[in-house]
This record gives sequence, C-alpha cells and structure tokens, in this order.
Amino acid sequence: MSTKLWLTLGAVVAAGLGVGALVVFSWAIDETHFDRPDEGFDRLTAQVEAVPSATVDGSERWVEVSSFVTPTSWIGLTVEEAGLADLLDVACTTAYPDPVTWSVRVRTDGGSTVSVHSPAQGARASAGCPDFGLDVEGVLDVVDSTMRGVELQAAIREDGRLALVALEEPSGGVRTLLPLVARAEDLRDAAGLDATRLVEVNSATLILVVEPGEQERYGTVLDRLVEDHGVTSFWADGGGTPIDGVDKVQIVAPDAEHDAIEEALRDSDLHVADLPVRFLPLEP
Repeated sequence: MSTKLWLTLGAVVAAGLGVGALVVFSWAIDETHFDRPDEGFDRLTAQVEAVPSATVDGSERWVEVSSFVTPTSWIGLTVEEAGLADLLDVACTTAYPDPVTWSVRVRTDGGSTVSVHSPAQGARASAGCPDFGLDVEGVLDVVDSTMRGVELQAAIREDGRLALVALEEPSGGVRTLLPLVARAEDLRDAAGLDATRLVEVNSATLILVVEPGEQERYGTVLDRLVEDHGVTSFWADGGGTPIDGVDKVQIVAPDAEHDAIEEALRDSDLHVADLPVRFLPLEP
C-alpha cells in the first residue's frame, strides 16, 4: 500500500439514506506540506521495519505550509499479531522525542485484520507509546474467537463509544457480521473500556449501537430477522444524524416479511423497539 493511499484514507458515512457505509477515521493531510527529514525519525522507522513480521507501508515527517513550525511524524504499518508486542516495545522505548501518528493494521492469528490509529495531536497525543484509546491485544483475542477473515477498524468516537467498523463488506453480508453484535459488550470489556460505554457496529449493510445489557438480546433478534425473515440490510442509530432529522430503523427485506419484522422489533425490548421502521426496496 502506497504512502499516498495511507495518508488519504477518509470517512464515508451514510446517515439515514438507507445505503449503509464504511466509516473510516480520516487522517488526510494537506498536500501543501513540506518534508522535514530527521535522522532520529529515520532510525525509528528502521527499528519498526526490523520488527519480525512488520512491514512499514509508509512514513513521513513534514510541516504544514500554514505554519512551518511543528513537524508532524507519521508511520503506517502492517504487523502480524505475534509481532505486536515487539512493535509496541520499539515505539515505547524510542529515543525519538516528537509525538508520532501511528496507523497500524494487525493481522490476527485467525486471518482477520484489525486497524487502529494513534494521533500525534489531541488528548491522546504523546511521544513514545502509541495510545490507541483501547487495549488492542484484548480486542484481537475476542475477534479471533468470534469470527474469521474480516477487515475491521477499532476506534473510540468523540462521545466515547467503541466503534467496530467493517472496512470491507464480508462475502456473507450482514449474516457474517452478526457475531460482532452478539459479542459487542465482550469486545468493549476486552478493549478495557467502562461497562457504560456504547458499542457501534458499522458496515455497508449493518449499522447499529448496542447499549449496555443488550448484546445477547440484540444478537438474538437480528439472527431471527436475518435467518427467518430474509433481512439483508439493517440500519438503526449508529450512522450519524438522519438527513431528515428523524431517528428510524431502515431495513431491506422481502415485502411479505415486513409485518413480522415490525412485530419482532416491537417485542424486542431493545432501545430501538419503538422507532419507526422504514422498508427499502430489495436490490435487483
């Protein structure tokens, strides 16, 4: 993956449009920046590259055209789960004095990929150890025990919720992602977050928020909707403010199943149970 691609990843969010979305944190930078090479940063990059199973996909140190003052340092890499501890050791013991933006893709032992991002600015910025806002290794363990072959991003939203974003839609569609819902609170706990935190699951065909105490019930309801009533897409309250300002549940399912689906939601006792339901046309 090229440096330019890594640096221009952006967020695409569908809110109330019934089309699902990939939500990816954006760390895009102004193209009008100027390189500021540094021997210490080059040494850090080389140390990262030397970690077993780690591949540096891109690295750069620059200043923005508007200030020319404080340099920004960025390293994007991919590492196998077994090499994550060594990578963090290198990052935490480096002599490089400036904060570094880390974009890390971890390939799990079970064939999935979990991406995390540590900023060089803001409340979590610091030199040395990357602060991803969550326990990465804990999340990896639960992902591997739950599903295989998914491409996820784990991140903390501004409101403190844990967001689990499918960067690529699995071949099995919404059915493949149901385990994320059924274990949403387990993933939150494994991430080292407080039990009051919300968990957002976000993909092209599934957007929702699991509130505390809902993971088992939400998982059961969705499994029934998918397996018994043919639901292929389900968007509730995890994708931002609806364009019309009205919270709703939007669903793609066969016409003959609409009444049964609404009844199942009304009887679910989920926090979305009383929201209006809008059915969207099946894809041709």
